[in-house]
Amino acid sequence: MGVWHWFLTVTGTNNESGYWYGWWSGFASDLPEFAILALVWRKVNCHAKGCFRIGLHHVEGTPYVTCRKHHPVHPGSAPATAEEIAAAHRRHLAVADQAPDGAGEP
Repeated sequence: MGVWHWFLTVTGTNNESGYWYGWWSGFASDLPEFAILALVWRKVNCHAKGCFRIGLHHVEGTPYVTCRKHHPVHPGSAPATAEEIAAAHRRHLAVADQAPDGAGEP
C-alpha cells in the first residue's frame, strides 16, 4: 500500500487538491522537460546506428559526429596520445597544403 500511495503522490493523482489539478501541476508538467532532454541526447550522441555514447569527434568531410570507438581515425577505446594527435594534425596540414588555392582555408 505504501508504494501505491508513493506512486500516486509522485504522479500527482492522489486527489490532494483535485484529481486533474494534481496531475497537470505535478508529473505532467515535467513531460516537456523529458522531451527536451531526449532531443538534446539525440543531438549529442554518436551517429553510428545503435551507439548511445556521446559523440565528440567530427568526421572530416561528412556531417557525422562519432564517439571515439566509431571514429575512423581515432585509435579506438583508448584515449589518444599526444603523438597521435600531432600525427593527425600533420596529416591534416599535408592535405590542406595539397588542396587548390583557398580550398583548405576556413
